[in-house]
Amino acid sequence: MKIWITAGMALASVAAMANSFTVATFADPSGTSSNPVIYVDVNAFIIYGGWNQPGLTLETPGLIGGGSVSNAQFTMSTTSLTSIISGVYAMGSGTINFTDSSLNPVLNIAYTKGLVVLDGGAGSSDLRLDGVTFSGPNVPAGLSQEMYNFSFANSVYDGNTFITSYTASFTSSAVPEPASMIALGAGLLALARRRRA
Repeated sequence: MKIWITAGMALASVAAMANSFTVATFADPSGTSSNPVIYVDVNAFIIYGGWNQPGLTLETPGLIGGGSVSNAQFTMSTTSLTSIISGVYAMGSGTINFTDSSLNPVLNIAYTKGLVVLDGGAGSSDLRLDGVTFSGPNVPAGLSQEMYNFSFANSVYDGNTFITSYTASFTSSAVPEPASMIALGAGLLALARRRRA
C-alpha cells in the first residue's frame, strides 16, 4: 500500500510540474560587459539592476494576450545579500518591475527571498527567487508555485568600488491553480485509500 501512496504522490507532483508554463522571458539585451544589467556589491552585500535603453524584448507567452513587448524596461530593487559560503549568497525580499517603453506596467515580480551563485562555472552566475508573486494588468488569475530565474554572464569586477556587473537573461514560470489542485487532490486521494486499507 505504501508503494501506491508514494507512486500517487509522485505522479501528482509530476502532473503539477508538467503543467507549468513560461510567464515571461527575455534574452540578454546588451550582449557586452560594457552595458550591464545586474550589479552585485559584495562589499556592501547588495544586488540591484535594471534596463532603461532600447533593445530589451520581453516575451510574454504566459500573460493574457501573450506576445512580446519591444523596448521593455525593468528595475530590480536593491536587495540585501547574506554570504552562505564563498560565491553563494542568500537574498532578502524585493521586487522586479517590467514596463513598456512608455513606462506602463507590464509585469511585477515580488519575492520574499532568493539565492545567488556567482561564477558557478563556465563563466556564468545564477539567481533564483523564492516566494514569488506575479502581478500586473495581464497576469492571469490563479497562478501558484511561481518561479523566477536569472542567468548572468560577462562579469566585470571594478576593484575601486568592489562591484561586479553582469549582463543577464531570465525566465519566469508558474503553475495554474487547477493543476495544483489536481496534484493536491491526487495526493489526498492516495492518503484516503491508505486509511481505508
